[in-house]
Amino acid sequence: MAARNRDRTVHFYEIANAKEPNSRMEHSDWGARMQRLRDLPIPQRTVESAGETLIGAVDPNQPDPHLLLAKVRKDVPQQINYDDGSFSYLQLAANQGLVDVTTVYFLSFGNVVATMGGGISAPRVQAIQRWFNGMHLTSEEIRLRPVVDARSRDKLARATAVEKLTIRVQPEAHDSPSALRSSSDIGSAISRIHEEYPDMTITLTLEVPKKPKWYSVRRRSRGHRQLLDSTSALASDIGDWLDNTDAVDVARAEAHIEEWNQQATDEKIDFVAERLTAKCRVPLESTDGHSIDLHVALTELARVAREHERTLRAAVGADI
Repeated sequence: MAARNRDRTVHFYEIANAKEPNSRMEHSDWGARMQRLRDLPIPQRTVESAGETLIGAVDPNQPDPHLLLAKVRKDVPQQINYDDGSFSYLQLAANQGLVDVTTVYFLSFGNVVATMGGGISAPRVQAIQRWFNGMHLTSEEIRLRPVVDARSRDKLARATAVEKLTIRVQPEAHDSPSALRSSSDIGSAISRIHEEYPDMTITLTLEVPKKPKWYSVRRRSRGHRQLLDSTSALASDIGDWLDNTDAVDVARAEAHIEEWNQQATDEKIDFVAERLTAKCRVPLESTDGHSIDLHVALTELARVAREHERTLRAAVGADI
């Protein structure tokens, strides 16, 4: 019988100074920091933030530099008795609890980390960031910013107009639905449609018309500016979606960029392709839906980090 696997997305982030978003921190030995964390009592590894209880841990039997970040589950799952078919709430001892776990793997350069969530409720990037800051592991507040292809990092920031924006959202696996949280008008519209039609592919395209006779220069300029503003607002939503779901497979814009003392150029901004992520396949028997066997997770995280090392180094300015 063929092995059954489940695809997992690995996200890469750079640990950066939150107050200086365009600068880079000197590389730190995060593995050594985590080792010092290992023997601390649980209260000293726990952060209460945004209504969540986050607990960091390190497995002493795994030599790779890693962090296990657990989020305490608030729900009480039910269990079934296979003899009589009865249901009851899961009973746990007073000193036990249920958690969802994300594995964080620390690369040896550029303050880069790779993450793999154990399931849909496992801690996401914002939770990881809140735990880091709640633990005061550094003297400054940090943020985890996605590692983006070095050639396209600042395209949107330099754009003076956007001609076209296209977003495509695919149906998700029935056992891993996710909400597309949004803060922009376009994001909210896509999220609402996706929630109402979860079994359909949704494609949204906004485009400034190509100079029809009745379309004035003024209206065209206004359309370009409005679409640029909408794309900039949507960018943070797209980042959150790519952190939390694989449903968004197309998110791109056609931007007009004017450089000082240089000829203007038209550039394509691909929010999906330009963000560095990787796919790996985890055997189903190595996951229970809320956590992944740690050895399997670390092996896969180390493997994809090696495969993408040259690109990652270029993206964070840590060339070999």
